[in-house]
Amino acid sequence: MNPNIFEILPDSFFSLLASPNKRIYADCIFLFYRSTNELLAHGIERETLVNIFSDYFSKLSEDALSVFYEEDKDDEKSIRGQANKMIRKLLECGWIFKEENANYVETLHLHDYAISFIETMESLLKNERLEYQGYIYTIYNLLYGQTNAYPSIVLEQVYDNTKRLVNGLKTLNSNIKKYIEKVLKMKTPKEILELQFDDHMINFVDKGGYLRLKTSDNVSKYRPFIIEKLEGYSNDQLFIRQVSQELVNTNKMANLEEAYLHVRQMLNEIIYAFNHIDDIIREIDRKNSQYIRTSMTRIKYLLNSSKDIEGQINIILKYIVNKFRDNNLELKHDYLEEIIPLFGIFPQSFLDNQSLYVAHEGRGNFASQPIEDVFLTEEERLKRIEEFKERNRNRLTKTFINDYVDNLLGDKEVINASQIPFSTIRDFLIIIYIRLYASSKHMIYRIKKLDNYISINGYYFRDFEIWRSRRIK
Repeated sequence: MNPNIFEILPDSFFSLLASPNKRIYADCIFLFYRSTNELLAHGIERETLVNIFSDYFSKLSEDALSVFYEEDKDDEKSIRGQANKMIRKLLECGWIFKEENANYVETLHLHDYAISFIETMESLLKNERLEYQGYIYTIYNLLYGQTNAYPSIVLEQVYDNTKRLVNGLKTLNSNIKKYIEKVLKMKTPKEILELQFDDHMINFVDKGGYLRLKTSDNVSKYRPFIIEKLEGYSNDQLFIRQVSQELVNTNKMANLEEAYLHVRQMLNEIIYAFNHIDDIIREIDRKNSQYIRTSMTRIKYLLNSSKDIEGQINIILKYIVNKFRDNNLELKHDYLEEIIPLFGIFPQSFLDNQSLYVAHEGRGNFASQPIEDVFLTEEERLKRIEEFKERNRNRLTKTFINDYVDNLLGDKEVINASQIPFSTIRDFLIIIYIRLYASSKHMIYRIKKLDNYISINGYYFRDFEIWRSRRIK
């Protein structure tokens, strides 16, 4: 049975990050860690650390300092006194420990578990790109490269990189759901477009690795060779016994039987992971398409101000939502009196001769009736066909946008969105759909965002380049 996390961490380890001064404690923990990056160990002399913390506290606002003073009701309010207090707190909560050398110089070190925690938080802060191809290429080289490493080390490295690859894909799969939830809460097209292009495009498509996963980091290139090699190892009893013996010799396993089962399990898990990676990728594609559809539906709803039935229903729904929000009404219990006459709905609590119920009178004989033959002239038929085609042409589908961009680019390699001629709201919607569909499958183009904003005919948007697929630089 795996140990509980608090058999490793001190009970008060997280108390600093749950206190009113959590931001100050977090800043100082990262200051300590980053100050030791270029040293031989995660340790620093106490006097040096006091100076680093003193410099930090000297830059804090008076309000932040006063809250920090009040935490322990300190009489000592000097900057240096607060730096020493910070060191004392880190020692008490198990983040650091002290060591005294032969010259009686005190050195403070980060605990190993604290280093692991800080490095995880550091990676979250940096929001670094996930390079799936790096994991795949490392696994391939470990299996097929010329190396003198022990087979047990090779297999463990392959296993670790496979776990990182799968965890990265699962994280990407989980992250797309938060975008769907966010877009449903947004109230203006501007917010939705900012989410799409300033968050989703950067943190999911770019840094999240979705675009590279579908292009340069595609796992299909090396996967057949990796699976073939692993299945060969799985059927090679000599290899399994050799790895098992090495694990026992290095005290990683207690006996050969336990090591044999462990090696078998690692091989099976790696093979299973590579055989089912496509399932995760398909699920990511499905959720991403769902997010894009949700964004477009939401934008259509917010922009719809037409006088047809759909537009009028939208206006009524917006009115109801605003009234409920402004008056803090409960949707399940309250109602708007001015809305009631719009709908012919009423509770039915008894039956009488005015009831809508029609008594069953038994099965009657069916008598066929002639169907009226509605004859259309050739001119009327062609007119209706043309009306149907026109309605389809007006729909901003992926096929329409693909053809539009194809004609737009012509022989050109790239064009800016600001170069597209437009004067109506439909022209502006086409530009929006070009950006929305850019990350979808089967589109013939990709976009590259620019830093400048454009205002044309009263429409304001961030400019971007439109490239044919596989030509983005």
